[in-house]
Amino acid sequence: MKNPLRLEPVIDTVYKLVPSHSLRRIPESADARSLAETLAAAPAHFAAREALANHYTEEGRLAEACQLRWEGAKLVCDLLEESDNEFITLDWEDDYTAQALSMVYDSAVDHFTIGDFEVATAMWELLTDCDPEDHLNASEWMVFCYIALEEWELFDETAALLPEEALSTRLAKYWAVFRRQTLPTAEIRQAMKRETPALYTEWRATEHEITPEYLSDIESRRPTAAAEARRLWLRTEALWREFPEFTVALTE
Repeated sequence: MKNPLRLEPVIDTVYKLVPSHSLRRIPESADARSLAETLAAAPAHFAAREALANHYTEEGRLAEACQLRWEGAKLVCDLLEESDNEFITLDWEDDYTAQALSMVYDSAVDHFTIGDFEVATAMWELLTDCDPEDHLNASEWMVFCYIALEEWELFDETAALLPEEALSTRLAKYWAVFRRQTLPTAEIRQAMKRETPALYTEWRATEHEITPEYLSDIESRRPTAAAEARRLWLRTEALWREFPEFTVALTE
């Protein structure tokens, strides 16, 4: 089937994504049935695809929501992979292009969540290749994938671009040191406890509940370090299911 997307030049090597056919506006009151009908007629209608995925998520139909995002992401990935131009930058300022890139990002998160780190990495790498400013902060996720895959050169290059004081950067570096076995575990524990006590406490906890207090904290203008650490745990939980050695070592 012909890809319902195409690339349109903006300037030099900058392109935007354009649907092959005009897309109708989606009303806020659109239900799942009307969204599915819209999507059947226009598979590259990313606003309708996202809205339908949200409907499915609210109904607990998570696998269907993930499948919708995956199919949308593949439209973008396939188009870029088929292009003869290896140096394509996509125009983030174009709303439709930003919607498409966000769907690739969201599908990568889906794959990360189920432990498919290779596919997630490939999708985030594609994003950073065509969006050098990394508007969606894909690099923050990529460093964890590179550790999981033991791609140490790529990890070092990417980690060097991240803010050093961010909790996610700190966590990635602690885990990388642990997996590379460049420091004794006791020293890693001591460093975490001294430098990032919120991370140390969260990663040693047996429960990571999404309580009303946590939600109120994390949604406030200035979330506490404890809430930020809890959010980071929830976002990266797939790693600790797949590689439990780190959390086990921290509690010994």
